[in-house]
Amino acid sequence: MIAQIILYNQLRSDYIYTKYTHFIYIHHTWKIKFQWENLNLNTKSKIIDYAGGKHMINTLQSKWKTAEFMCEKTFFSGLKKFAENHDVKKFVLVKPVENYVYENFLKIGKRLENIWLELEILPDTQSFFLSHEDFKEQYKKPPIMEYFYRFMRKKEDILMDGKDPEWGQWNYDKENRKFDRKHEKSWDFSLEKSDELKEAEKYYKHQLNSFQPTCRDEALQLLEYFLEHHLDDFGRLEDAMYKDDNYVHHSLLSTAINYGMLSPREVVRAVEESDTAMNNKEWFIRQILGWREYMYHFFMFYKDSIYEDNYLKHTRELPDYFWSNAEVSDMNCLSNTLKQVQSENFSHHIQRLMIIWNFSLLAGLNPHELNKWFFEYYTDAFEWVVTPNVLGMSQYADGWKLATKPYVASANYINKMSDYCKGCKYNHKEKYTDDACPYNYLYWNFVYENKETFEKWRQQFVVNNLKKIDIEKIKELKEKFIKKHS
Repeated sequence: MIAQIILYNQLRSDYIYTKYTHFIYIHHTWKIKFQWENLNLNTKSKIIDYAGGKHMINTLQSKWKTAEFMCEKTFFSGLKKFAENHDVKKFVLVKPVENYVYENFLKIGKRLENIWLELEILPDTQSFFLSHEDFKEQYKKPPIMEYFYRFMRKKEDILMDGKDPEWGQWNYDKENRKFDRKHEKSWDFSLEKSDELKEAEKYYKHQLNSFQPTCRDEALQLLEYFLEHHLDDFGRLEDAMYKDDNYVHHSLLSTAINYGMLSPREVVRAVEESDTAMNNKEWFIRQILGWREYMYHFFMFYKDSIYEDNYLKHTRELPDYFWSNAEVSDMNCLSNTLKQVQSENFSHHIQRLMIIWNFSLLAGLNPHELNKWFFEYYTDAFEWVVTPNVLGMSQYADGWKLATKPYVASANYINKMSDYCKGCKYNHKEKYTDDACPYNYLYWNFVYENKETFEKWRQQFVVNNLKKIDIEKIKELKEKFIKKHS
C-alpha cells in the first residue's frame, strides 16, 4: 500500500496524486530545528497549518479516500503510526519548498528504511513557474533581478506584445510610489469561520485574522475581493504607509500563495486579464513572476553559504521591543509597524523594507537574528523567501550577491511616503539636535562607515555630501542611541 504525505504548503488539490487511496497530514507540534536554533513560529501560522491540513483531509475523506489528520511531535512518529494502522509499505511526498524541511525528510527517509518503509520524493511542479533545474540550465549564477524578470515575462508570454512588452515599457515605477494624504481606510473583507478553523483556534486558544484564508475556496474569495476593490489603486499607493491603515491596497495574498492555496500562475493570469491600468498590472505581476520567483532560485543557488555570511559584521542584538509588545520604540514609524507585526503577524512590503530592514541595517543589528525574527513573526514567512530578502536584499550579509545598491534612507523618505512623522517626538528635519530623528544620524553614520560600498555602487554623490556633515556629532548621537536601544 502506498500513501501520500501532504505538507503545510500543499493546500490545493493540484498537489494531490489521485491514483493513491491513502493520505496523511501531520500537524507538527514539537520543536522545529532550523540551522543552529529552534524556531518558535507564531500561533497564527500554526492555526493556518492546522485548519488548512484538516480541511484537505476532510475533503479527501468525502471522496471515499482513506485520509488522516494527526497532531504529532515528529513527522516520523506520525508516519510510523499511520503505516502500522493501514499496512502502508511506501510513502510519497511532493518535494518540500523549504530546504531545511527537505533535508529533514531525507533523514526521515533513512529512519523509515530501518523499519522497512520506503519514502519517495516527487518533483514539485506547482509552487513556482520555473524548476530550479531549468533555472540552472538558463543561468550559471543568478542574474540581476530585472533581467530575470524580463526573461520570465517572455518565457510565460505575460504582458507581452510579441517579443516586446505591452505598451513598450517593462516597468511603470514613475506612475507608482505616490502618497495620498487624503487616503482613507478602505479594506472591508472578512471570512466566515469554518469548522476546521474553529477547531484550530480552540486547539491553540488563539484567534486568526478575519481576512486570512485557510483553504482554497477562501483564498479565491480573497483574490476576487482584491481584484474588484483594490487592484485599481495598488500601483499608485504601493509604497504608501499609514498609521491607521495597515493594508492600504495590498492584496494580502502572499500567505495563501505560499501555503499553496493559490498557484502563483493563476494569480498572475487573473491580474493580467483584469481591466485595470497597466501600472497596476505590471507592478503586481513583477512581485510574483519576478521577485518571488527570483528569491526562490537565488536562495537555492546560495543555500549552502548564505547562513555563514555576515559581510558588514553587524552583531548587535535586536532591541527588546522587537520581541515584546509591552515595550515599544519611541519612534512612531517603528513602533506602529512592530505593534502591527506583533498583533497581526503581517506588514506590507514597504514597511518591511524601509522601516524594519532600514532601521536594522542602520543600527547594525545582527542580520541572522533578524532573519530568525522574521521567520517567527510573519505568517507568509518561508525559508526561501525570508532568508534572501533579509540576509541579501536588506542587510547585505551575503556580500552584495543579490542587491545592486544599498536600500537605506533617512527620515526624509519616511516623511514623504507616510504619515508616521506627524506627532512623533522626533523631528524628521533635524540631524544634530537631541530630538533629531534617529534615521537621519544613523543614515549618515552608515554612509560614513561604508563609503567604499557607496562608491562601488556608483553613488558618489552620496559620499560627496559627507563633506557637509558634522560627522563627529553624528557619531556621538549614534552612540547615545545605540546605548539607549540595546
